[in-house]
Amino acid sequence: VSVLALIGGAALTARADAPFQASLWAPDIQLVPATDSVSGVRLEIYGENKNMTGLDLGFANVTTGDFTGVSGIIIPAIFNKVDGTTKGVQFGIVNLTKGAVTGWQAGLVNLPESAVTGLQTAAVNWNDQGNVDFTGLQIGFVNAAKHVTGVQLGFVNYAETLKGVQIGLWNQVNSRDWDEFKPLPRVFPFINLGF
Repeated sequence: VSVLALIGGAALTARADAPFQASLWAPDIQLVPATDSVSGVRLEIYGENKNMTGLDLGFANVTTGDFTGVSGIIIPAIFNKVDGTTKGVQFGIVNLTKGAVTGWQAGLVNLPESAVTGLQTAAVNWNDQGNVDFTGLQIGFVNAAKHVTGVQLGFVNYAETLKGVQIGLWNQVNSRDWDEFKPLPRVFPFINLGF
């Protein structure tokens, strides 16, 4: 029983997240291995970890699991990549998230590959039109998503379906089968509604 308790305690200690990460270039020149998680502060030029919870300060931030926290708020990142879910804030030139996003993505280009709930501000909010549902507010020159529930504000707004408002020069909704505006065209200048 004592041996099992020691092994269990060692396993729990091995799974504890590191409180601090410093990285010049992942995976070779960083304090915490890329396969480990960080809960605290990550300071890096290019760093990679499994999961990240906390404050992410770096130029190229890669999380192969889930990210919860704030990334790039003091120093806007060049690149934020999350293979799992994102909960919190991402500031970067390019924000790429494969899992669901809940929070705020701000950058030059936002490229989520799964559902987004919250706020997106960028020159281009390019949510994969085949997969990504968006709920919230998109502000950018180009906004695109599959099913939009909320507001798109930009020069070009695109949605497969819309439950909300598009405001811009080109507002396109491809399918109106589910709403009361079936006879309306797909593209409207200035404002487009869907309920």
